Amino acid sequence: MNLWVRPLGQLALLAVALFFFSCEDETSTLGYKNPNSKFKVSYIEIPVESSVVLRDSLRTTNFSYSGETNRFLVGNYNDDVFGKVTTSAFTQYVPAAPTYKVSSTAVYDSVTLQLQFDLYHYGSTSATPQTISIYELDDSIKISKYHFNTSEIPHSTVVGSKSFTVDPSKFDEFATEVPDTVIVINVPLDFEFGHRIFNSNIKYREGTDTLTYKYWRKFVQEFKGIAIKSDIGDKVVGISPSGLSRILVHYHDDTQDSLALAMTFSNVLGFSQVKSDRTGTELEAINGYFQDALQQSDKRYIQSGVGILTKLDFSNFYAFTDTVPYAVINSAELSIESIESSTSYAPPSALSLRIMNANNNRMKKYTTGNTQDAKDLVAYNQLLRVDVGFPNSPALVDNDSVLFALDRTLSMNYSAKENKYSMGLSLFLQQLASPFDDHTKFKTYILHPAAETQNASNPDAQSGLKTVNRAVFPKDKIKLKIYYTKPTTAR
Repeated sequence: MNLWVRPLGQLALLAVALFFFSCEDETSTLGYKNPNSKFKVSYIEIPVESSVVLRDSLRTTNFSYSGETNRFLVGNYNDDVFGKVTTSAFTQYVPAAPTYKVSSTAVYDSVTLQLQFDLYHYGSTSATPQTISIYELDDSIKISKYHFNTSEIPHSTVVGSKSFTVDPSKFDEFATEVPDTVIVINVPLDFEFGHRIFNSNIKYREGTDTLTYKYWRKFVQEFKGIAIKSDIGDKVVGISPSGLSRILVHYHDDTQDSLALAMTFSNVLGFSQVKSDRTGTELEAINGYFQDALQQSDKRYIQSGVGILTKLDFSNFYAFTDTVPYAVINSAELSIESIESSTSYAPPSALSLRIMNANNNRMKKYTTGNTQDAKDLVAYNQLLRVDVGFPNSPALVDNDSVLFALDRTLSMNYSAKENKYSMGLSLFLQQLASPFDDHTKFKTYILHPAAETQNASNPDAQSGLKTVNRAVFPKDKIKLKIYYTKPTTAR
């Protein structure tokens, strides 16, 4: 059963579009006249209606499923188009060796936060100073599966700060040419902050408290975590929660001068908060979640991390198929041209074509036991998939079971050479054009930043959630370009 309306006025517009954009080709690919006069090969560019929406939340929690990108986003920058973007990291920490006990002669010295950059950066490409502050959390990070870009944990006590210079050209060089090189900064922390951690190990050694230091759940009740926040900056950088990122509690004993208890951020609860102040920009009009905005604007917008997305409406495609029944789609492409790009603001490398639900108020999730969902997966025959992650096969956007469309490729890939996103959709559109009503004819879609698959030397440089990459493009450059064959005799 069809779930959309195709008004007469819309069909009239498509008739005009067919007149201006359709071209019938009676020659074969070799330049000779088509010997089969029962068919005509035609071409049409169908404009795709669109709007801008705001997603309610994006999961930024690390270590939620196997194979995903794990990253802390820290920094801020001002964007004339998107406003001010500020990112902060919140994380637990636990002993890397929870059963280790310091010797009876151990003496505490100091504490340092060590942070390893994962070489992701966004914003100014100049080598400029950045300043961060480290806070101790006032409350625990709740032990739940997800935390989001809008989440925040109270924090009032500063335990350290650091100024340092970030040179994006060095980040890029190391990512592509010297991938084994790491960049680390060390942040001195408050003496008493580290002393409390050290004393917890002493209590463990002496048997007065054998639980807190050894067991994660007990440890994070007393040592709730830290926040890493940007004070001065003009870019956002990525920090690895694993590798050399850790808190080092320095001490010595009567045998060695330089010892340390390492606190790790790996496999614990940690996430990034992403704030966006769009005051004074066109995007200030985007407020309610999944509510259509900027329909009259000439521009369309996408921003990962913040959750600004572009929604597509395929109504014009269905109006076209009504006028050309039994058409065979030879080839089809969904394309977005004239993408605005600069060295400071690179677009997301790929966009996923995620499907909206029937009410257009959320992305459609696959539901186990839903008969129609099961029928759709069978009917679309690998042209419709559920976004989940598996070992060695990360989710395209998130492990959230949202349905997405695909064809020969999983996503719309960006070409910097052509300033264009494109994706073949021949087989998927043929299924949408099918006259049979045994499967859902999806009408609205979300263009969502997806995981990067092109940069083999640095595959974690981008992901669909843990970046702030953005894209701007003209709304009239979103098109379905279709070559199709139609019978010239009635069926």
